[in-house]
Amino acid sequence: MNSTGDVDPDLDIPEFDFDRAHRVDRSAAGPDETVEIRIDGAVAYAIRLIPSNKVIGTFASTVQAWPAVLAEIDRGTPARCLVLDAHLDNGERHKVAAGSLLASAARRHSGRRGLPTAAAS
Repeated sequence: MNSTGDVDPDLDIPEFDFDRAHRVDRSAAGPDETVEIRIDGAVAYAIRLIPSNKVIGTFASTVQAWPAVLAEIDRGTPARCLVLDAHLDNGERHKVAAGSLLASAARRHSGRRGLPTAAAS
């Protein structure tokens, strides 16, 4: 293989012009602001346990689901056993978040930003 031969134009990587770049303001939500995940076409959201697939609750929005996620974690359910699903208007179900990502999103909404306490683990 000749690495010094002709350069394939499809593999040519253009140089990025940093002078034209600008920073986008992505301020994080404050402690009193609601954090919500919305999925296009979702009519409901459900929290279920894995591996049993038992549905803990069904909610109209993720904002309503956050307290239920935290309650399950406080009861001793490991975060890795929780899944948030979106139920779409066409009957499909899609996983939105699970495990530590789901627990983190729920804590962010409720203002409980740290890791769970030893009693909740």
